[in-house]
Order: sequence, then C-alpha cells, then structure tokens
Amino acid sequence: MVKVALCQMGSTGTSKENVKKIIHMAETAAQNCKNLDVICFPEDSYFDFDARSETQGPESIPGYFTDAMCVLAKRLGVNIIPGSFMELAVNGKYYNTTMFINRDGKILGKYHKIHLMKAVGYDESEYVNYGEKPCVLDTDIGRIGLMVCYDMRFPELARGMVQDGAEMLFVPSYFPAGNPLPPRTDHWDTLVKSTALLNLTYTIATNQYGHVVVSIPFGRSCVVDPWGTVISQCANKEDICYADIDLEFQKQVRKSVASWENRRPEVYTLH
Repeated sequence: MVKVALCQMGSTGTSKENVKKIIHMAETAAQNCKNLDVICFPEDSYFDFDARSETQGPESIPGYFTDAMCVLAKRLGVNIIPGSFMELAVNGKYYNTTMFINRDGKILGKYHKIHLMKAVGYDESEYVNYGEKPCVLDTDIGRIGLMVCYDMRFPELARGMVQDGAEMLFVPSYFPAGNPLPPRTDHWDTLVKSTALLNLTYTIATNQYGHVVVSIPFGRSCVVDPWGTVISQCANKEDICYADIDLEFQKQVRKSVASWENRRPEVYTLH
C-alpha cells in the first residue's frame, strides 16, 4: 500500500503566502494520516502564472521555493510533489516545472510540462518553454510518472510512461471552470478516469480550487484506480483527501483485463 494525500488549494495570495499555505496543508496531511508516503499539490501552487506582474518572478533550482519544499519534505519525512512553479530558463522565458522531492529533502527528478496550452484564446507558449522529455522516476513508493494538467489531453504521454514501467501517474493541475466557455468539469472527470482506465494505472490528479487571478478552478482533485473507479475525492472547497494505492490490486487488474498483453502495435500505423 502507498498512502497519498492530495492538497487541493488555490494559489490566491502572494508567493510567500502560498508557501505558508502549502506548509500548513502538508503539516495537516502528515498529522492526519499515519505513515503517509506522498503529498501532492496542484499546478501553479507557488503562485498563478498569469500573475506575472508580481515582484516574485521565475526562479532557478535551488531557489526560495524549492529550498522551502525540500526542507518541508525532510522535516515531515514524507515525499512531496509540490505542484508546479516557474523555473527560470536561459532565454528569458521559463519552464512550467514539477518535481519529486524524497523524504530526505532531495529532488529526485523534475519534469518540464511538454504540452503547452495554445487554445481557447490562451497561449501558454508566449512565456513558457516546451518541455522535451517525459519524466519517469524510481522512488521508495515505486516507479512513478509525472504530468501536468493539459498533458492529460495527449494520451500518448501517459501510455509511454506506463510502457516505461510507471506504476502511478501524478498530475498537478490548474483546470478552470471554463468561463466564458462551457463548463469543463465533465472533461476533467473523463480525462482523469480515462488516463487510469486505458493504462490500468492509478492516476492521482490534484487541481486548484477557488478564485485565482481571473480563473476559477473547480477542484475535484481525485485518485482513480486502474479499474477506472474514483476511490477518493476532495470536497468542493480547499481540502485534503487521502487514498491507499494498492499495487497488488493493480497487478490483478492488469492480469485480468490483459489489454497490455493483447496490444497489437504492429498494425496501428496507417499506411
């Protein structure tokens, strides 16, 4: 069993206020769940990328945010995926970066968001560099894959990481309600469930919640098991939910459904 906590928060304050909120929620999660293995936060947890007028800009690694998160992980003795933040790039832009920090406060690996949103009147690539490679890591909880939000709309990424041995997929997200577009809550539910079901792999997706700059992310952070069942979900507020990841159950599901064994990739390419 792997014990996970999803901290559904809104990065509604300054960067330092948001760090205080992250620390408080992580401390609460560790207090409420004995032998907690990993705590997960949303995309843009440090501060909203659209608040670029704030004096706190992109940072390098190490930096204020990553140092604070490493100290927190070591103090609590728990792995932390601290959402994502703006990592400074050499060309003046930055990367939308998430990372896995182990219980010793060491960054085991980082992931630069590969798929940037250029849709619905929004162009993330104006100020963010594209990531160039997936991130699959060996950790003390198993082999994990990292994605960020919009990545879920591209099933090849999750499929490739599971083919590379990922036993769990973690997805920090900032998924808004859709205003002025139609609501996208149904998209979120379908994307998280389908990522888990199509890959027969636990998917842990942590979304923002609240009035964040101009967007209103709706939360619905959840853990979906390899059968496509939501086994834990945050309430409609800033909240923490917990789940047990049963990797033995996952093995049983994969053996029973056998979609990995029955794949026929040699005939998938159209000529």
